Amino acid sequence: MALSFVRLKLRLIRNGLRGRAARTAFFVIGIVVGVGLAIAGFFAFLGSGAVKTDAGLVIATFTGSALVFGWLVLPVLLFGVDETLDPARFALFPLPRRTLATGMLAAACVGVPAVATMVALLGLAVAGAMRAGVGGALVGLAGAVLGLLLCVVLSRAVTSALASMLRSRRVRDLTAVILALLSASIGPLNLVLNSTLTHASLAPALRVARILDWTPMAAGFVAPYDIAAGRPLLALARLAMVAATVALLLWWWSHTLESAMLGGSSSGQGGGAVRGGAVAALLPRLLRAVAPAGRFTAIVARELRYWWRDPRRRSGLISILVGGGVVPVALTLAGAKHGGTGFPLPLSLAFSCAVGAAILANQFGFEGYAYCVHLLAGVPGRTDLRARATALTVIVAPVLLVLAVVVGLFAGAGGELVPAVGTMGAALGGSLACATLVSVIAPYPAPEGRNALASNSGSGSAKGFLAFGVMIGSLVVASPLLIAAVLLPGGWRLLVAPAGVAWGLGAVLLATYIGGDLLDRRGPELVVAVTTG
Repeated sequence: MALSFVRLKLRLIRNGLRGRAARTAFFVIGIVVGVGLAIAGFFAFLGSGAVKTDAGLVIATFTGSALVFGWLVLPVLLFGVDETLDPARFALFPLPRRTLATGMLAAACVGVPAVATMVALLGLAVAGAMRAGVGGALVGLAGAVLGLLLCVVLSRAVTSALASMLRSRRVRDLTAVILALLSASIGPLNLVLNSTLTHASLAPALRVARILDWTPMAAGFVAPYDIAAGRPLLALARLAMVAATVALLLWWWSHTLESAMLGGSSSGQGGGAVRGGAVAALLPRLLRAVAPAGRFTAIVARELRYWWRDPRRRSGLISILVGGGVVPVALTLAGAKHGGTGFPLPLSLAFSCAVGAAILANQFGFEGYAYCVHLLAGVPGRTDLRARATALTVIVAPVLLVLAVVVGLFAGAGGELVPAVGTMGAALGGSLACATLVSVIAPYPAPEGRNALASNSGSGSAKGFLAFGVMIGSLVVASPLLIAAVLLPGGWRLLVAPAGVAWGLGAVLLATYIGGDLLDRRGPELVVAVTTG
């Protein structure tokens, strides 16, 4: 039966690649990445065996722990581990729980991630042979097999247990944001780690490794080193710990398969009646309290929902939020050398706000024919544009303010936070103003897509230069405040905060005034432009 699952998976992979160039290309890319990671892991374990000091133990411990942690986290962030043999496909088959778990485990061990992991772990057996001869090689091979089983079973057990929650749209949105933040934090973390490792010794890493050695994440990877040190019973105890963990995870997985097969995303508990009727129920709670029902409030409420629910909008929103944190950190750290002050905080935060213009330059491209409803209802162009700008400001402004405080404290530039608020307000207002005008003058259709982290328009470089021009225009609009934040002396810089916010608000009002008149005149042309290629 296990062999049948393996053959089924291989056949599904083969049939899925027939006549699908894009899927074949991604499969080849996955193989290339898997080969690279396998070679890197193999030589990492091999290097741990070649180093005769405690550094070899540290390398093996941290490499193995990172491998297990990757198998635990990535499947959750990527909403599963195997789209070919989804447990939900077997819901109507009369298969015993044990048979299904065994078959899916066997099929999981023939995928690209599992094969790459096994190749990497073979370096552990070679390292064991280098350290302790045949006995070390056998213990290293046993640790490699148990490590592979631990990785695969752990990923399956966790995703099966979280199956119903992973099907929820809100959880997918949250994991997309987390994945984007983790990806964007690689650069700053690399700078911090390089600075730490330059002045750090092996002793702290060795203490952490000694703790990880007694956890299932690293116990199987250090067993060969116990053989080399003349502690065979301790090596067997570590392998037994990993084996017991694998058995426990198998039991947990077999008992959570039913939720993975039959569970769906919960719709949540139904709320009671909302004061104000069905119309008020469509508005977020914050808007119900501060804004009366009307066209402006309705468009704001719609935009607040669509920025999270539309994958294409969500990818742009993630870009704004991630750029708002990464750009100022990178500029501040890159400018601080030899005890210098670094790049001025008001300027670096202004750049982060201007990044949003790149995705706001095509506000109507995501809607298609939906904008026809606004035309038929006679919504004024100014009301429409100002509601869109208000919704995005409600989402982005609080996050950017929090990031400004965190970056300012991290960079030791707390005294520059007040003028930085002014430059952020001016840059965000300039970004909204320029993008509003361009989105009305030069709209274009955005392609359909379900990926929250990437949206390829396939429109060449012309539209990319258009978005880049909008970003430059937003900085030009905010330039008077940027100059004031740098050149004004002492206490005069505090005036940049209210002046910058007023400047940005004035730019948005002026742009929506002009753009609203254009939108009223060429609304039908805009619909045609965003619905035809």
